Amino acid sequence: MHDPPPATVVDALGWATEQLDAGGVPGPRREALDLWSVVTAVDPVVALARPSAPVPQAQWQHFKAAVDRRVEGEPLAYAVGRASFRTLELKVNRSVLIPRPETEGLVQAVLDWSQARSRAGTVADIGTGSGCIALSLAAEGAFDRIIATDVSEEAVSIATRNMALLRLTRNVEFRLGDLLSPLRLEVFDVIVSNPPYVTAEEFTRLDPAVRDFEPRAALVSGQKGMWHTSQLLQRAGSHLTPGGLIALEIDARRARDALHLAVQAGWDSPHIERDVFGRDRYLLARNPLTRTPGRSAR
Repeated sequence: MHDPPPATVVDALGWATEQLDAGGVPGPRREALDLWSVVTAVDPVVALARPSAPVPQAQWQHFKAAVDRRVEGEPLAYAVGRASFRTLELKVNRSVLIPRPETEGLVQAVLDWSQARSRAGTVADIGTGSGCIALSLAAEGAFDRIIATDVSEEAVSIATRNMALLRLTRNVEFRLGDLLSPLRLEVFDVIVSNPPYVTAEEFTRLDPAVRDFEPRAALVSGQKGMWHTSQLLQRAGSHLTPGGLIALEIDARRARDALHLAVQAGWDSPHIERDVFGRDRYLLARNPLTRTPGRSAR
């Protein structure tokens, strides 16, 4: 049996604030407003301007469920089932990482590179998760084709659903498989990835909202946190055109190690760029003009 809804919006927000505060959620009033805004698609300013508006039963049940999940520690994006990323609103669940502001900068780096060329070309997005990188490039760029891969069947399903909801189906394709394997023998102008980059030991010390809810496989990368980055740097050259770009998000604590791996693998002009918080976050490099497509980077 459904709980009867509060009589008005202000009653619903008051109840939610009390629940969130009792559950130890920081900024419970702001959090209540944010949840209400996402669940109802009503701007917080509008909601506060109409405090006596009635609350429909279906809306109340959705809002109550989201509040209950936040009280249990679940991140807001999972509680409401969506997250903002650049210009997009994406469906998310616990099978994919919640898109971060840092990754928005990775998208910008690829867009800046493509805009400096006479043609945008083709892109492979490795470990796509929710599809945030591939779909943002499709929405904001002018790429001929974007292929995105993920080893998780659930992630590919979420990304494909986001593609359909955003109506970005013309030049985007999602493929199931590990790292570069789904690319077969194809060659691209850009390879971009936000791969896992924490160690198993670091994973145990992450904020519980991350450790207990976000997918471990999308976070942990071997004993040194570098396995996926190393694999991409060693193998991606055979899937890039001469002079093509590789753009990787990296752990700022291991930026020097990532740069060293890029040099060892023979990449041209590898360098690190900083994110919006001033941390070393992106490894960018070009495929040497002398490397023959179809051969490994080593």
